[in-house]
Amino acid sequence: MTVAAAAQAARTGTPAATGPTATAAPAAMAVRLTHRDTQHLDELLDRVSTIILDQDGVLWRGSTLLPGTAEALEELRRRGKRLLFLTNNSSRSRAQYRRKFEALGLEVQPEEIVPASYAAAAYLQSIGFSQRVFLIGNEGVAEELEAAGIDYVTLEQLCAEAAGSSSSNGSGSGSNGVASSAAALQQQWTAETFANLQLDPSIGAVVIGWDPAFSYTKVCYASACLREIPGCHFVATNLDSADAMGNGRFMPGTGCSVHAVETAVERRAVNVGKGGDWLLPFLCDKYGLRPEEALIVGDRLDTDVALGRAGGLLTVLPMTGVTTEAKLAAAELGELPHYVVPNLAALAGLDF
Repeated sequence: MTVAAAAQAARTGTPAATGPTATAAPAAMAVRLTHRDTQHLDELLDRVSTIILDQDGVLWRGSTLLPGTAEALEELRRRGKRLLFLTNNSSRSRAQYRRKFEALGLEVQPEEIVPASYAAAAYLQSIGFSQRVFLIGNEGVAEELEAAGIDYVTLEQLCAEAAGSSSSNGSGSGSNGVASSAAALQQQWTAETFANLQLDPSIGAVVIGWDPAFSYTKVCYASACLREIPGCHFVATNLDSADAMGNGRFMPGTGCSVHAVETAVERRAVNVGKGGDWLLPFLCDKYGLRPEEALIVGDRLDTDVALGRAGGLLTVLPMTGVTTEAKLAAAELGELPHYVVPNLAALAGLDF
């Protein structure tokens, strides 16, 4: 069976047969390919002009480059494929990610990198946002907001101002009363301090990204903004539940923080990352992306594969990230990738 036929079968929900070397994954609709399936791989790559690549679990794991990554990217570029590096990780800005690529010996262009931190800033620009953001996140989102000319404030900045030290990034925080009120809530939470909390009236959005200093106090401040400031936007960089950290251990992801605030305000955030409705139309508009000529490579069923399935892209899942054989076997038909490969190198026809 050709790759074209397999892809059509997967898209329409018709069970796909497999070729002599391409074998069915435990979940019946995913076609297994290895570097030896040269005809199938050639057919697959000939169908697409753009390849969207997740990063952690596809290119690297943590700070370690996965075997064959550099060679695979070189081969895909040699075949004339445009590459986009798309990640739900918001801990770094585009500039910071480029430095990571360079440190790992990978040459990429800034415009090829699309982290969730950048997506959050781009989303706010797309809706004409001109107010201040209350940011729960780290420097990755902060740098992208600054690059977009969007003012923001964090709880840490409010507390620093109250203590008499001004923020170094120029975002400011409003009146001393607002800052002192936030600082009091941070220092000693009581029902009284929360009831008397003064909000920054210039805030028009709450943005949540990865924040290792996430706290109950931040939930309190964010929920008050969302409940009490008219028209306050609620934006999540992603809803990932956990990330693989090595040694079989998973670290809670940004989705845990987002869901805490969602529960508090009984309202859903706009997810600007993979798994949300906004990202793919943005990519199509910004990059002239044609979904029928694109392929997404990612290690997560609920984000990478979900984005591709919902948008009409071909999907390839490498077994180098968070998805296990057990998860594949338990997945529903519509949650499965079109193809499964052992690693990115195999997609490029390389043996690693």
